[in-house]
Amino acid sequence: MLFDLRPKERRDELFDREEELEILHRLVGSEWIVILGRRMMGKTSLLKTFLHEVDGIYINLSGVRSVKGLVEELMKYARKLGVEVSVGPLTISWSRLAEDVFSKFDGKVIGFDEAQDLPVNYTLKLLKKVWDTYDIRIIFTGSMVGLITGLLEPTPHSPLYGRQPAKITLKPFTHEQSLEFLSKGFRECKLDAPLNELEEAIDLLGGYPGWLAYYGNMRCVRRLTHKEALEQVYQEGKQILLEELKKFLESRKIPEKYIKLLKLLPARWSELKNAMNINSKVLSDMIQNLEKAIIIEKKGDTYTIPDPIMRNLIFEL
Repeated sequence: MLFDLRPKERRDELFDREEELEILHRLVGSEWIVILGRRMMGKTSLLKTFLHEVDGIYINLSGVRSVKGLVEELMKYARKLGVEVSVGPLTISWSRLAEDVFSKFDGKVIGFDEAQDLPVNYTLKLLKKVWDTYDIRIIFTGSMVGLITGLLEPTPHSPLYGRQPAKITLKPFTHEQSLEFLSKGFRECKLDAPLNELEEAIDLLGGYPGWLAYYGNMRCVRRLTHKEALEQVYQEGKQILLEELKKFLESRKIPEKYIKLLKLLPARWSELKNAMNINSKVLSDMIQNLEKAIIIEKKGDTYTIPDPIMRNLIFEL
């Protein structure tokens, strides 16, 4: 069911990601892969569906910020499969233990979902040992911060320099794809939804599979009206994105400048430079940070906030 809120795990449940699945199948034999995309873009569904097809291992790393946390998640999965993992003496390091756990998955494909919060240096050193020692293929998902940046943009001193993973970036559905997605979902639940309501939902929520599925679920499962469902999704979406924005701003020296910049969008670089009253290097760094966090994107010579919920949220701050 398209409007099921759980991540999809089978190809026949996944909408319009055939091309991405085929790319994963083509690349995984020879490369590690990073799946990039904004929130509610369907990264987890794509990853889980692919792992189902290759008998892979799914590890959810959302909120995991240490090698210890990574090892604990791997050990949980190993024990589910009945694989014995010895913790060893109390003096053993978590990195050594991680290597031992990885050895249990030799020959497998492992998917690390939301891996960006892992500590960069320790994790890259660990991954180099895994790369050199075992026949393990790894797929990462996340946004272009933290570990994901370390993987895709390694410095010459990085343990994985010269071994950058392949990158797959998920894009929002087009207007036509969004309309087809909603129409098919409503047919599945045998509910008639007027075209003007679907158009309004797409205008407010954009082509984000997660938001569109949530809207459809509110109508088909909870039986809310169009207006009620749209308001529910919009308000919950704002809260989720507000927390993400706060998390992004926490590590910035001048968070108020970022808010000012975002409020100026859409705008060209020259317009931002004139309005921000900061030097070019600082402005370029700010824009780059926002692009890596997938909060903004450049279309032609104009920077925009592509997520309509985030766009409205910024102007309400």
